[in-house]
Amino acid sequence: MTILSRPDSLATRIADALRADIAAGRFAAGARLPAEAALGETFGVSRPIVREAIAQLKADGVLVTRKGSGAYVSDMPGGQVWRMPTAPQGGPTLAQLFELRMVVESACAEMAALRRTEDDLLAIRAALAAMRAQAQDFPGAAAADVAFHHAIAQAAHNPCFTGLTDFVGQHLLAARQTAWENAARLRGGSRGADGEHAALVEAIAAGHAGAARQAARRHLAAAARRMGLEPDLP
Repeated sequence: MTILSRPDSLATRIADALRADIAAGRFAAGARLPAEAALGETFGVSRPIVREAIAQLKADGVLVTRKGSGAYVSDMPGGQVWRMPTAPQGGPTLAQLFELRMVVESACAEMAALRRTEDDLLAIRAALAAMRAQAQDFPGAAAADVAFHHAIAQAAHNPCFTGLTDFVGQHLLAARQTAWENAARLRGGSRGADGEHAALVEAIAAGHAGAARQAARRHLAAAARRMGLEPDLP
C-alpha cells in the first residue's frame, strides 16, 4: 500500500494512491478494498477522508460500492472519466494544454475533410458566422470560437475526438478571450484569425485532408502567438 507524506489534498491524494495501487495490480477487477477503518489507519487519516476518496473513485468509475459490503474495483479499473491533474499535483500549463489542442484539432480537421456531411458544413459555417458577428464582443467571440472547433470535431464523426476537443476547449476558454482581445489590438484587428478560420473551412469543404491539417496547424500556431505563446512545431 502506498504511504503518503505531506498531502496537499488528503482525499484527492488518497484517491490517487488507491488508483495507483489498482493500476499496479494490487487490487484486481472485482477485488474488495480494505474497510474504511483499515484504510484510514494505513494512511493515518479519518474515515470521512477515506470515504471522500472512495467517492471520487466511484464517480470516476474506478470503484463500485455495495451497501453493507464495501467498495470493490469495477470491471473497468482504469475508470470512465479522464481528469487532468490540478495545480497542487502538477496541473498542466497553458503551453501544455495548447500543445494538446494542436495535436487533437489538426487531426480532427484532417478527418473532418474526409468524413464531413452537408449538415456538418452548415454547422461549421454557422459557427464561423457567429464568430464574425461577435468579433468585438470578446467573451462572445471566445464562446463562438469554441463552438466552431466543436463543429469541426463533430464532423470527424468520432465521439472520442469531440469529447477531448470540448474538454480542452473549456480549459482554454479564458485564454481564447485573451487571444481575441490581443487580436483586436493588432493592425487589421481580427481579420487574421478570420482568414485562418475561413481557410480551414474551405479545405474541409473541399475534402482536402492534407490541406485541412495544414490550415489547422497554421491557425493554431497563429492563435498560440496571440495568446503570448511561442509554439514549437515540427
